[in-house]
Amino acid sequence: MAMQRVEHPDRVLYPMRRKGARGAGAWERLSWDHAYDYLAERLTRISDKYGPAANSWISMTGNYGIMALMLSQRIANSLGGTAFTNLGIMGDLGANMGFLPTLGVHQEAHDWSDLVGARLIMMFGKNIADTEHSDMHFLMEAMEQGAKLIVVDPRYSRTATKADQWISLRPGTDAALVLGMINVIVKEGLFDENFVRQHSNAPYLVRTDSGRLLRFNDLVEGGSDDYVIFDAVSATYLPASAAAEPKLRGVFEVFLKDGCAIECRPSFDLMVDAWQRFTPDHVESICDVPAELVRKLALAYATSHPASLWVGQGSQRYYHGHLAYRAVITLAALCGNIGKPHAGVSWGGGTLLRLILGTPDSWLAPAGARGTSYPGTRMHDIIATGDPYPIKSLWSHNYGFGTQNPRRKRFFEEILPKLDLFIVTEQLMTHAAKHADIVLPAVSYYEDDADIVGSWNNMYLQMRRAAIPPIGEAKTDWQIFKDLCERMGKADGWDMSAEQSCEFILRESPDPIFRNTDWEALKKNGVVRVPVKDPHVPFDDLKFPTPSGRVELYTEQLKDFGQEILVFEEPLESNRNPKSSQYPLTFMTAHQMHTVHSQHTRLPWIRELLPGPRLEMNPIDARLRDIADGDLVSVYNDRGSIKVYVTLTEAMKPGSLNLPQGWWPEDFPEGHYSDLTHVTLNPVQEAILETNFAPFDNLVEVIKSERAL
Repeated sequence: MAMQRVEHPDRVLYPMRRKGARGAGAWERLSWDHAYDYLAERLTRISDKYGPAANSWISMTGNYGIMALMLSQRIANSLGGTAFTNLGIMGDLGANMGFLPTLGVHQEAHDWSDLVGARLIMMFGKNIADTEHSDMHFLMEAMEQGAKLIVVDPRYSRTATKADQWISLRPGTDAALVLGMINVIVKEGLFDENFVRQHSNAPYLVRTDSGRLLRFNDLVEGGSDDYVIFDAVSATYLPASAAAEPKLRGVFEVFLKDGCAIECRPSFDLMVDAWQRFTPDHVESICDVPAELVRKLALAYATSHPASLWVGQGSQRYYHGHLAYRAVITLAALCGNIGKPHAGVSWGGGTLLRLILGTPDSWLAPAGARGTSYPGTRMHDIIATGDPYPIKSLWSHNYGFGTQNPRRKRFFEEILPKLDLFIVTEQLMTHAAKHADIVLPAVSYYEDDADIVGSWNNMYLQMRRAAIPPIGEAKTDWQIFKDLCERMGKADGWDMSAEQSCEFILRESPDPIFRNTDWEALKKNGVVRVPVKDPHVPFDDLKFPTPSGRVELYTEQLKDFGQEILVFEEPLESNRNPKSSQYPLTFMTAHQMHTVHSQHTRLPWIRELLPGPRLEMNPIDARLRDIADGDLVSVYNDRGSIKVYVTLTEAMKPGSLNLPQGWWPEDFPEGHYSDLTHVTLNPVQEAILETNFAPFDNLVEVIKSERAL
């Protein structure tokens, strides 16, 4: 399959410039010298007319090499341009915004090997059998040694087929299900009171007049900024760090240093009151999961030690997706299942995101040059409106822009005409490349001479080396941008070789696990485990990089949004939404096992297994619409429409649809699934970091277009 990709007939072999209208398919071949001259002249012209920030770059994860991932920011800084971030527009940022306020980190995960020893494993929206094949054996080993597996997912995924129990809930209601479990656990007194007292901010006193946490300097002139608890042993108010036995419940009259009396309650007391309404019966009405099953799930989790919680990408791909992760972290903390082997809450805890976040600023800003950065989820609106400034060129690399970008139709019809220059660096002539002004040939993994590759879910680094020479005139992203900067007189900081650049990134990283990685061993062996314990157990020292140093179950920073206490919010396009009277079905686009996003769907061997896209639909929904298996159907909403053939399956929960993602526009008789999506900014997520694109939070209707033969 690798060679089919490397030698694909649509491989881009040399630089090309369009002739005629965008998308007309007429091209002229350029030498690299002519391509660099043309780009340097056009970028300079735009910069002179609109300012250097009018030139922009965006990359994605089509290449996991750290340089390839971060070069858009580096080149934007070098040329004073704009870099658009990618995690939000990718739809992979919601989880971070559940982890950040509660645990103080973007992500964490136990080593997969640490699963072996768990007594209970619960997976939410995580289909490891299809998306992390190489780690599936750890799950099987854990089950062989007695672990019970529960999979929570609207779809009967291949992972769910291996589970002891499949919980098919209404899409986007994970947080409500977990709140139902929490309700039972608290009422039954099954939570770990010592962990909650000593390692969470649940005992901290909250001012009921403002919802703000009380500080000791509110009570005593010149006092510390420590939080305040009521200590049961001394029967007095103390700094949290000095408490012997903090009270978790009660109403307290507290006198401030100015003599005023205010009412305070421990945050745990407020949380328990807020969670009382999430009874199993109420949760059944939200999630379509029987009340008795909610109760049994709660008891199973609270009484199984140790218990491991894993949350996949699917749970975050709703407008309020961050709440699912916050809920699962809260559940684990209440039961003391954080910082322990075979337990914890795991999402993506490998070296990849840590490497991205640990890329040294001195590498990202060569010679101190600075550009501007904006969220990728705002890219369409910024280009369309020219606010806060005009964007007149966009350079896309490592990005299946024509298939993975939300609102594809809007981009090509409304946004692209606003650009004077659209550049795509690619391996194949993709849908985006066909609409570009300049297409540059990129190497594949097998032709890349040097880059460091992190992992999504393990603690290893790889050193990429070329296995074959570049095909045609393909170049690495590093070489393309290095050559361009030299051509534009911006060569400062680009004098390193690719290998020297890799070493610099590790040596200068602010993250000690990379600074202390054995560079010589990585070069020699091609792979090395970073210096962390094996297996990796997050927070085994029970120290958390939060303002309190504890798990922050009460999130003061979100008070203005009504989310200081964990809540459940309906998906933006929930089937309880009035809009559902017109568009009653939830439309999802989950990953599939045969391709990484859109990278492999054009390969002949993949086509033998998957001749084309199929919409997965429950027979109950199909009968209501006179749809039979194999019919051509129209899927539509007020944003767009698509035609696709349907597969009827009871693996889909009634009321929900799935179209496995990664298909190109050419694969559909009409339209593309991204035409059905939206990017709606979420003020809570913006306050934490950045809105997460919600590709599963879409309402649609389906009608029969053509009966199957």
